[in-house]
Formats: sequence, structure tokens, C-alpha cells
Amino acid sequence: MQNVLTGPMLAEPPVRTLFEALERVALRPGPCVTVHAAGRRDTLTGPEVASLAMRWARALHDQGVRAGDRVGLLLPNDERFVGAFFGCQSLGAVAVPLSWPVSLVDIRGTLAHLAPIVADAAPVALVTTPSIALMAPFGGLPVLVEPAASADGFPADAHPPSLHDPAFLQYTSGSLGRPRGVVIPHRAAAASAWSMGQALGLGPDDVGVSWLPLFHDMGLVGSLLCPLIVGFPLHLLSPGEFLLHPGRWLRCISEVRGTVSAAPDFAYGLVTRRVRDLDGLDLSSWRHALDGAEPVHRATLQAFAARFGPVGFRADALHPVYGLAENTLGVCFGEAAEPDRVWQGRTVVSVGRPLPGMQVKVAENGEVLVRGPARMDGYFGDALATADAFRDGWLHTGDLGFLADGRLYLTGREKDLVIQNGRKFHPYDIERIAAAAVDAVANGAAAFADADEALVVVVEAGTRVEDVETRVRGELLATLGVRPDRVVRVAPGDLPRTTSGKLRRTECVERYA
Repeated sequence: MQNVLTGPMLAEPPVRTLFEALERVALRPGPCVTVHAAGRRDTLTGPEVASLAMRWARALHDQGVRAGDRVGLLLPNDERFVGAFFGCQSLGAVAVPLSWPVSLVDIRGTLAHLAPIVADAAPVALVTTPSIALMAPFGGLPVLVEPAASADGFPADAHPPSLHDPAFLQYTSGSLGRPRGVVIPHRAAAASAWSMGQALGLGPDDVGVSWLPLFHDMGLVGSLLCPLIVGFPLHLLSPGEFLLHPGRWLRCISEVRGTVSAAPDFAYGLVTRRVRDLDGLDLSSWRHALDGAEPVHRATLQAFAARFGPVGFRADALHPVYGLAENTLGVCFGEAAEPDRVWQGRTVVSVGRPLPGMQVKVAENGEVLVRGPARMDGYFGDALATADAFRDGWLHTGDLGFLADGRLYLTGREKDLVIQNGRKFHPYDIERIAAAAVDAVANGAAAFADADEALVVVVEAGTRVEDVETRVRGELLATLGVRPDRVVRVAPGDLPRTTSGKLRRTECVERYA
């Protein structure tokens, strides 16, 4: 059986660094980034994006930020993030995107959650909004809330970065434990964005639409850097607006004739369930609908295509995809029509073939290994974890899967395995059956072993669902032969999740304890 897949040759990216990407953007006179927020719609041309970045660079420089310094970015999905991020690139500084809360109700809780990340990254300054600045977060760290009023050029002593310099730290989601800072050099950021664009055949005539958070790799690299480097406009919404009004994502695609947009699997399921008004909706322009960041469900793909087919959506526009922060983002892109495989009694969707420049290998223990020009430099300040990730010339992802017919199929995570009576189970198998037993959302259950090695299943169930424990136990016993030691019922939305919708397993265990 084939155990190594090699993607097509990667064409030379038009830029080597994100600063060069900004210089290229400055030459685009047309719309570059359009922000849709709170009823407003503001469009920035390429020169306006470059000017905003220049003003942020001036403000950061006046604050003492220099090449190699780290700068925390705690900002919403709008022009402030875009300007400050590229302001950092202009100085050769290292941006550290921090998770912006979906709701500002528990902002102090969010800041407390971010404190360990800020302590680990040790930025020299923080860019945020005036309201958060008033809280003096993170122990008196210098705070900037606006760019310089004007800037005739970049500071004279600024040092534009080289392709091997770090561009940003992408902190991992924390779904399996303590978040770690992934060091992404400029060469990897440029290669990743260009590779994805080449794989999809993207060009100046495309139109991107995204609500994904810019502090997350799928939003930052896939939805912002890819359009800017390939050279097509982006329409930017906020994650909070999507969660409150999922239909606005589709309405925006319809209105601006979007051609490419990505989201986690749960988002496709959410709009399928909640968007009822299809009047005036036209999704015929949508060529690439990428589904990734969490397990892809065949049922989700089929339901979405059936629901929105009558308004022009084509089923072949769906792409199950696989990527990870340690490879900057993309690894494999698939097609919805690719055949499924049955693995240990469940259907597994193909995430396709390696992107241009990428290689994928599956080790004897089933771990997925990756190598290519987009891989990280390592984990910030963690030489041991870096050495463990890079072995024998390959990036060890911790994901499990298999190869068949030249495609990659993912089956779970190595660290997630649950052992009961000598048998190994992937929590995902237990969780999907438990969730289905009570009509919960696909990621509405969590399975893990507690301190005494007992199998615990926590499931979200609405008040109208009866006999939750009996239904979950019965389905698990009948389907997998699994007998959970305890079934815990919680309200819908109570399970802790990452910004991309993945369960925070470590936090689940801590909350249970």
C-alpha cells in the first residue's frame, strides 16, 4: 500500500515576505478588503491598505517596537487588525494574534484565558481597542489603540524582514492542552498562501468572503493572506455576526458574487438547519466551499448541497480539506465526490491529495507526517517540543489516518485515544454516536477518561430530550460495545470549544474534575 503522497510542483510565489506582499497590494488600485460590520460596509483599496499599515508601523515604531520584537494583536475582524498586522510586517516585528471574544459579555474571562499566552509570547506592546485598553490588561503592557494620524513613509531605520525571519506566532487552539506558539516564518506564510491559491486555480477574478476569525490560521492565512498574495478582493464579516445571523454569510456571498469561502464543518450544518428564507439567494458564483478545521461529515456535505442546490449551489464546489497551524495551514484539499472509506465501522471522508509542494506520509503507527515549504520553524521557546515534532525530516502532526487511492483519510488524534478493557477507541466515534442518540449537534458530546481511568461521556441535550443516559448508553453498547462508566448531561453550548469549533478536551476533563 502506498504510504507517501507527493503534491504537484509549487510555482514560485510572487513574493518572499509579507512585507513584499504589502508592497504588491499597494499597486492594486481597486477594492482590496471590504469590512461588513454593525450595518456598515467600508472598502479599502490596495493603496489604502498600504497607507493604513504605514500609519500603524509609525505608531508601533514610536512606541519603541523594532525588528524581531513581538506585538500582541487583540482586535476584531476589521481594518484595524489588517492594518496593525501589516504594520508589524513593515517593521520586521512579529505579530502575535490573540483570540478576540465572540461576545464582550465576559471580556475579563477572555483576558484571563489569554494571560498565559501573553506571558509566553512576552510581547513588547499590545494593540487593542480603547475599551479593552481601559482595563489595563496583562500587567501594564504598553498599549496602542490607534495608528499614527499620518505617515509619509516607513521609519527610516525600519528593517524589512527577510524570507527566513519570523512573521507571526500562531498559537495553537488548545484543543489538546496548553496552547503553544507556532513560529511561522515569512517564507512559509508566502508558500502556504500561494500553494492554496495554485491548488484551487484562484486568480484576480475571484472574490473571497470570510467570517473566520483573523487570529486563527484558517482565517488569517486562508482567508486574508491568500487573497492578498494571489491578488483578489476579500469581503470580511465577524464571527459573532455569523453565529447570531448565519444566513448573512450566504447573503454576502450571493450579493458580492463570492467565489471562494471556507468554514468548519459545524458552520455548514448550522446554516443548513437555520437558514429558512432562500428568497433572492443566488449561490451559483460559489466555486470553492472549503470544509475543514474539524472532522468532515458526509451527512453535512450532502445536507448542505441538497438544501442550497435550488438556489444555485453546486455540490462539486465542496472541498473537504486538511491543514494545521504547524504547516502554516493547508496540507491536503479534496473533492466532495471522492469516495468515502469505511474504517473500524465508520465512514471516513477523504480530505484529498497534497497541495503543490507538499508531501504526506503515514507512519506504521498511523500518524500523519508532513513536509514541504510551508512548515513552521518550531514552537516558540520550546526546543523539546520542536525536536519531537521534527523527526527524520518530517513534521509529526499527531493526527492519525491512512492513504488509499492517492488520497488521505483522517481517523482521529493520537493523544485522544481512550482505552477501555484493553480496547482502543477514538473519542470521535463515541462522541458522534452519543450526540446522535439525543439529536445533539455533531460536536455536542465529549468522551474522555477521568483520573481513575473511567470512561466519561458528556453530552449536550435540550430540556425536551428525555432519558438521556439510557439513550446514550444503549446506542454506545449496541453500536460499539462500549459501556461508559458515567454519562453526564449538560445544556447545549456548555461544552468548551476552541475558536474553530473543536472540543477543548483538556478543559472538559478539568471541568469534570
